[in-house]
Amino acid sequence: MPPNTVLVTYTLHPPSSPHLPLAIDGIRAQLPLRNLHWKSSTRTSLRTIQELPVELVELGEVPPSREVGGSVLEAPLVNVVFVACEDAEVYKNSTRSFIRDWLSLLAARRHVHAPLIVLVNPPSADKAGAGSGKNVFGRDKGVLGKLKADFNTGKRDRCAQINLPSGDITDPTAWPEVINKLKESIVAAFDGAIHEREEEVKRGEAQRLTVGWNFCTWFLLKESLAHSFEGVNLHEDALIVYEELEASFIQVLKEQNLSWFGKLGATSPNDDSLPILDISRKRYRELLQTSQISIFDFRVYVFARQAVLLGRLGRITEIAKRGQWFVASLTRRLRESEGDLAEHFIEGWTYTACMDIVARCDEWSRIDRPNGDYSGLIAYESARSELLDIARIQVERIGVATGHLPNTYPFSPPSEMITQPDDVLFESSDAGLSDTSPEDAPPAPRPSLSNPQLLDAMADAEKFRGMYISLTRKAVMAYESCGKANSVIRLRTDLAAVALHTSDWAAAYDLCKTLAQECADKHIWGPVAKFALEGALRAHRELGKEKDGEWAEVALAYLSSCASDFGKTREADASQGDQCGELEGVLQGLGDLREETQAAEHAAFDISLLGHDTAASDEADVSTLALQVTNRLPEAVTVDHLVIELHEELLGQIGYEIGPTELAPGQNVVQARSGTSVQGVFSLSSISVRLGKALFHYSPAEVVDVRVRRDALGVRAALRMPYDIALDKPSQVILEIQAGQCPLENARVEMLSMSPEVGFELDGATSLDKDHVVEVSEEGLSMGDVAEGKTVELAIPLAGSAPSERAQAQIRISYSARGEAREWIDVQGLFTGLPLTVNVQDFFRPSCLVSHFTIASDGDERLRVAGIELRADSEDGYEVESCSTSDESHVVSVGQPLSCLFKIWQAASAKSTAAAAVLRLVIRYRRLDEEVRDLVEVAMANEPASKRASLLRRLESTRGEWLARYAATGELPSLDGVELVPKDPESNGRWRTLEIPVDVPQRKLLASVRITPSTSAPIYEGRPLTVNLRITTCSSWVAQPPNGSDGPDASEASDASSSKPTPMMFDVLAPSEDWIILGSKKGWFEASEPAETALTLVPMRSGIIPLPTVSVQVVSTPRSGRGDANANANDNANADAGPSFAAQLGTEPCETHVENAAEVVRVLPADKEVMVMVPVVPPVPVRG
Repeated sequence: MPPNTVLVTYTLHPPSSPHLPLAIDGIRAQLPLRNLHWKSSTRTSLRTIQELPVELVELGEVPPSREVGGSVLEAPLVNVVFVACEDAEVYKNSTRSFIRDWLSLLAARRHVHAPLIVLVNPPSADKAGAGSGKNVFGRDKGVLGKLKADFNTGKRDRCAQINLPSGDITDPTAWPEVINKLKESIVAAFDGAIHEREEEVKRGEAQRLTVGWNFCTWFLLKESLAHSFEGVNLHEDALIVYEELEASFIQVLKEQNLSWFGKLGATSPNDDSLPILDISRKRYRELLQTSQISIFDFRVYVFARQAVLLGRLGRITEIAKRGQWFVASLTRRLRESEGDLAEHFIEGWTYTACMDIVARCDEWSRIDRPNGDYSGLIAYESARSELLDIARIQVERIGVATGHLPNTYPFSPPSEMITQPDDVLFESSDAGLSDTSPEDAPPAPRPSLSNPQLLDAMADAEKFRGMYISLTRKAVMAYESCGKANSVIRLRTDLAAVALHTSDWAAAYDLCKTLAQECADKHIWGPVAKFALEGALRAHRELGKEKDGEWAEVALAYLSSCASDFGKTREADASQGDQCGELEGVLQGLGDLREETQAAEHAAFDISLLGHDTAASDEADVSTLALQVTNRLPEAVTVDHLVIELHEELLGQIGYEIGPTELAPGQNVVQARSGTSVQGVFSLSSISVRLGKALFHYSPAEVVDVRVRRDALGVRAALRMPYDIALDKPSQVILEIQAGQCPLENARVEMLSMSPEVGFELDGATSLDKDHVVEVSEEGLSMGDVAEGKTVELAIPLAGSAPSERAQAQIRISYSARGEAREWIDVQGLFTGLPLTVNVQDFFRPSCLVSHFTIASDGDERLRVAGIELRADSEDGYEVESCSTSDESHVVSVGQPLSCLFKIWQAASAKSTAAAAVLRLVIRYRRLDEEVRDLVEVAMANEPASKRASLLRRLESTRGEWLARYAATGELPSLDGVELVPKDPESNGRWRTLEIPVDVPQRKLLASVRITPSTSAPIYEGRPLTVNLRITTCSSWVAQPPNGSDGPDASEASDASSSKPTPMMFDVLAPSEDWIILGSKKGWFEASEPAETALTLVPMRSGIIPLPTVSVQVVSTPRSGRGDANANANDNANADAGPSFAAQLGTEPCETHVENAAEVVRVLPADKEVMVMVPVVPPVPVRG
């Protein structure tokens, strides 16, 4: 082993001095030296030697150099002479001569050294007398000064002194000077020796191409540098040297020049069992010195030296990682000559090397760090676990080769490589050398391993499995400690495989189930998961357990694992049969489950639509949907049920189904059928497949639209308003149901309102066909059987009223056809309002009432009105006469209304006016688009229903083009060669009737006003005109006449005879730019008698001017003490008369009728401006 201490020789003069041994003891007490700083001229950074062991030996006891190219520490680096001299004469005569002889002796040794002269002063010596002080020039005096003057060379000071303490000789305060000088001398000598040795190495490397150069000799020379650095605890520098040596060896390999090495090696006894990090177990340096070392031994030696240095540096993780690379690269090189090695040598040596690296690294990891930094140990756990795993794999390969483990997955076969090309650290080459004999001699029997642990395990299967399980569990613990969960899964796979191989079914079941769960949680290790699931199923079967929910989870996971291999090329090996057997057992076992189990997005099946449109089937009301079902399992599977769910927001959810079907491995095209008749665009909601008690659910990854078409020859239903509507009767809707080509059995109707304000009362539904009876049950409205082609109309009460007059209903018709349950679903909108508006204006006359009805279309609809009739009941006491007797129909729109006048009077036989008489307005109409639709139905009665529907859709899409023209001219366009010829409107289709109750208006009084000019002479602008105002009242249209009048002629008499006359107020109104009114503009009178008054009108312009208007109102409270109209002549005269007329107006209605409202006054323009004085005429009393 290279020395790890620095030799320092000493010489005493005079030997008899009692103080010199004390100085030696004192210096030894200060050892080892600490904090030495070395700045080499060939290195950029400063090296610090934390601690340096130093050995003091007498000069005559130094042994000679043991070998050429040894460490520089084998020779003394410093030679110290201790002298005791207090007198200058003694120094001059004796001491100086001795020192000179001593230096000459050292020079003869011819090795790098540093001399040091130490003057030892006794404890009782006088410091001044000893000359230890300084002179005026700062130089030492006395003996020390003479020593420095005689022996110092250049700037280097070789001399120092020790003042021995009088007390404790180990007192550190007495030794700083000599210790510092000793450090400086050691560093200087070491630097010189290293520099000299480096120059030798360079010279040796420069001669590499010369004849006789030996790589091993040069290796030893350069390795001496590493030994030297290692001896002074400069491990980093020593490691660099070995890395450079390793690089040089790689270069030699590339150059194919290995003549200095023996054969590949690895054939010596115990090579497979020797610890690779213990270089003392083999004579590596002797083999190097004799150039007989093999490549195997050389690489082991270099790695061991590197590992030792890394261990001393505390870089444990790097040792483990380099160990992996080293073992991998050397294993690959050994594999090339495996036939010359012992049987299982590579596996045995790899196992031994990995376990030795782990053991030594564990030992080094427990050493205390000087700086307390243990952070690298975390990374070491990762590398350590990998080394244990490599060792475990070697044992596994030996087990497979010896038959202790099966040669099946997951175990590694013996010939399998464990390294990848990227992991190779060294190149490999035989350099013309081969361990095989060129002769064709029969191969000698291969030697056996020497590792006793492996030999014992190989001899006994139980021991081997125990060893393998123990090593695997140790590797599992190592992987878990560093958090490598994925690697743990791989090792647990091997443990489960061992349990299966040894028929330990209970342990195998638990291990496989746990392993499969871990793989599922991490979504990795497909082959491992498949193996674990197969093992769990096999163990479950061997244990005879019940197939419960836990087994179902494992079985479904196994199916998913089998499906993941779909499309992959697999070799037909023995395991294929076992796989198929397990798959068949799983498929059969799914049908034996007691409870149903479900799985979402299972990989066993892949289902997609072949198109986005449904197709009609041979059966009415049945549609089909083409699917592509991919069976990803390696065997054919018979599914019990397959359902495709489609969803639409209003129509809800429908399903397409497939019964029991066998699905071959790969793609299968199938047709799903549905007995639900719908029309619309649906979204694919989900797909479910039933396999035994297992139900697989699949949801689309994106929105998939499917256009579902209804069978035109199947069931049809339409929601409409009744053709005859009476506004004073409960609202109803009509549901028309036509059976089509398929008879309905046990038909049942359900209606759901989509508007919260509207409801359909099915409890009150009735059939318009008296022969067809409907029944109401909890399940809906039962219709019974409906024959083929028959139409049934149901009247359903409508509750509520939608704000927009539009209701929406979901209609479901459930029935049976050919022994199969079917359903018809649709969402239809319904306009619950009326397509027309009716306005009425009443004109009261004393003998009759004239009602003006205006009928117009409500919106964009165009209507054809065939007749309008106002009916009166004979019991109400009224008669009605229409102004028109024509039966011609009229087209009505928003801008083209229809006006009708009716005259209403009390019947002569009526005794009194009824208080609540109600007439009925009946309108007979239909929409023009309905009329055209009827024309299409008649014209294409013999055409297929699909063609009729197509034509109707085209008409609807072009409605804006032909509707206005048809309304005006009655002409229709020709579509698809079909000529639509309008017929007599009265004979086309069915008309609608609207019956509106009309209340007879009731008024308290009817006031008739006449304004009569007093002259017929021409009237000029600005000249007054006297007119006579006459007002009469009539109570013919009073609801309850006071005296039971028999007719309108008796109204005035009855009012006159009333005990409580009705006060009335009149007001004459005219625009100021037309007339100035003079006289009794306002006044009041009693309704019992006619009232007359004279007024003066002054025209303000020329032209045709209408007469003023008169407003007559009932006064609620007559004025007290004033019974004539004189008090109301004008506004100024009423200032002191009490409350105004506005405060006296009542709320009872009064109708004012101006008899000559159509008369006008022609005013001629004045010839010139004339000022006319109009005398103030006193108010004329109102006659009444």
